[in-house]
This record gives sequence, structure tokens and C-alpha cells, in this order.
Amino acid sequence: MRRIKQENYFPIITFIHFGFWIIDLSLYTGDYKYSAQHVIGEVFSSWVITVFAVNFLMSTKARWLEKMFGGLDKMYLIHRRSGVIAVVLLILHFMVIPKALEFKIGIPIGFFAMILIFMGVILSAVPFFKRVLKYDKWINIHKLMGVFYILGIAHSYNVTSLTGELPIVRTYVLLASLVGISAWFYKAFLFNMFNKKLPYKIDNVINFKNDITELTLKADSKQLEFEAGQFAFLRIDGFNKNEAHPFTISNNSQEDILRFTIKSLGDYTASLQTAIKKGTKATVQGPYGVFNFKNAKHKKQLWLAGGIGITPFLSFLKEVDSSFDITLIWSVRSEEEANYKDEIEKITSKNKNIKFILWDSHEKGHFAISKLYNVNTIKNHSVYICGAEIMRETYIKGLMEKGIEMEDIHYEEFSFR
Repeated sequence: MRRIKQENYFPIITFIHFGFWIIDLSLYTGDYKYSAQHVIGEVFSSWVITVFAVNFLMSTKARWLEKMFGGLDKMYLIHRRSGVIAVVLLILHFMVIPKALEFKIGIPIGFFAMILIFMGVILSAVPFFKRVLKYDKWINIHKLMGVFYILGIAHSYNVTSLTGELPIVRTYVLLASLVGISAWFYKAFLFNMFNKKLPYKIDNVINFKNDITELTLKADSKQLEFEAGQFAFLRIDGFNKNEAHPFTISNNSQEDILRFTIKSLGDYTASLQTAIKKGTKATVQGPYGVFNFKNAKHKKQLWLAGGIGITPFLSFLKEVDSSFDITLIWSVRSEEEANYKDEIEKITSKNKNIKFILWDSHEKGHFAISKLYNVNTIKNHSVYICGAEIMRETYIKGLMEKGIEMEDIHYEEFSFR
């Protein structure tokens, strides 16, 4: 399936939206009692409805959508940015649309819907509030967005509109509304019925010195089936109000355990080291992700990991057969933080087609593509990257300067809350 990339998604939905409006307006035979301001205002409002509809659809975590967008991590990033764009469009609608002189119930409904949606998106998407708000409060606010969305749709059906006179746009907006409401309802009330969580128990807990915790889980009954590089949502009984968080599975898919290697990056992960004990019950839901080295164009591959970004590669390593030629470069601040150095060296010592380079940034400075590769030595490679965003963007820039095409660069979003 051809994947929709972020840089293509927004132009596509913009083209579709304006296309429907242009076709309908060109065929419109009414008396044009609507001013240009009114038409522009409705273009914005119908756009808000459709953008949020797709966002709610993304939140269902549907497998076909995940494949379409190249992974749940990519999909969530588009989801977050779409929400911000929808709020901007909503404000533009409010500013541009002429204010009616006669009272209609849809007017106050629309005003309150706008305020609530604005507040909901700001609290959900702005980094400051994401840091300040506890995760359980953040997720509850996010769940209310569906109610605010329904209020916005109620507003659109209780005011005089040109949309109601345009058959293509009317049908398009109606279908989008139904998709959006259905997707929100499914996620809020039915998701857990159709996406069962598998019961596990914490079998072992290792706390490393560099704020990293390794959890090993054993299934109570059915084992989660996953592919190397995928992640799952982990919920630990009695811990942080039973919230579920996504973590990469860092062991091989043939083992009868699940291993999660977790770095303290927020309020949830910060308390793992002291709060989790062996024998604690947990549930796992998934798997998700399409970060898979087997699907690459080239058998020659460069794997670039930064810090805790080593986790998917730990899962990859045991599935590399002799047809691949792999170089794994793991960049850490110091060798003391390379918790899995011995494990990786043990695997690579038995696989001559895997080369492992541990890059100590304290001694060698930050790793750069140009320090080890030139145009000739890196050509015909597929590249996999996992690590912090600033590191990833630096690597991508360096790779493209050496002639690597973007289609041969694969990466996983390091964090997509």
C-alpha cells in the first residue's frame, strides 16, 4: 500500500475540500443571497468539520489507517498538527462569517463549541500544557473533544447556510460528520470491546543508573504476537491510575516474554523505577508500528540509534539473516550508559554480516554521517533511525547531502504523546 506522508496529507485534504466547493459553486443556480464573506466563512467551517472527522478516525488506531500513514507514530503526529490547523480555521470562520441580526439557537451553540474546542486543542497540543498536565487529566480532556465536535455540528445545522444548498459539499460534510461522530463513539465506548488487552505479569525489573528501567513480562495465557520493531500499549495495575502508554518491544518475537526498555521522560515514566515490583499484574494491547527492516528496498542497511532509541534495533538484531549487510551505530553520551552493549556484541559476534559501532559522544563528539560515510560508501543503502527529533533531523540532513533519497530513510517518532 502506498503511504500518505505528512507533507502530502495536508495538500491532499486541502485540494479535495476546495475542489468540492469550486465545483458546487460553479454549478450553483440559486439567487446568491450569501455575501462573499459568508461563503468564505462556510468554507472554513466545513473544513473544520472534515479535518476533525479524519482526526477522530485516526484516533481509532485502525490497522488499515496505520499502514496507510506509515505507522501509528506518524499518524498521531498528523493528528496533533491537524487539530491545531482546525482551531485556526475555526477562529477564521468566527472572524469572517457575518454576524446574524436575528437570534437562532445555533449561534450560541456555535460560540460555546468554538471556545470549548479551542481550549481542548490548546490543552492537548501546546507543549507547555502537555508538560504541566498530568497524563490522566490530559487524556480526559482529549476524550471530551468528541462532545465539543457534536456541538459544532449542531451549530451548523441550526443556522442559515449555503452548504445546505450545495449537493456535493452538503453530502461531503454530512458523510464527514457521520464518520467523525462514529469514530469518536467507537473510540470512547467500543474500542476496548474489539481490542482486547492481554493479561501479563511483571517477571523482572532492572533499574539502570541512567534513568532507564527494563521490564520483563510473562503472559498469563495468550502471548502477544508481534513483529520486530513494533510497540504496544502497556497498562500496569494500580500504577498511575491504570493509564496505558506506548513502549517499543525490545526483545525478539520468538521469545515467550515481552521486554520493555523505558527511559524516564515524563511524569509516568519517572516513577517506574521505584513503583513497579515483580509479580505486578499488567495488560498489553497491540501491536502497532510498521518500522520493519525487512521491508526495505536495500539489503545493505545503516541503523542509527540515539540513546534509548536502541530499543527497536534490539528486537531487529536476532532476525537478521545472511542476506543482509547491516551496520548499527549506537550513539550514547558515554559508554557507561550503553546498557545493552554486551548483549549486542554477543549477537554481532555470531553474525559477521552485522557491524556494530558504539559511538561515545563524550569522547568523540556528536556523531555525524560525514564522520564515517561519503557519497560512494553510503550509496544503495536503506537507513533506519530511532532517537530524539533533533538528532534524527540532523542525520536525515547529512544522509540527503550524501545522496540518500528520502524514500530510503525510515524513522520512528521518538515520542508521540
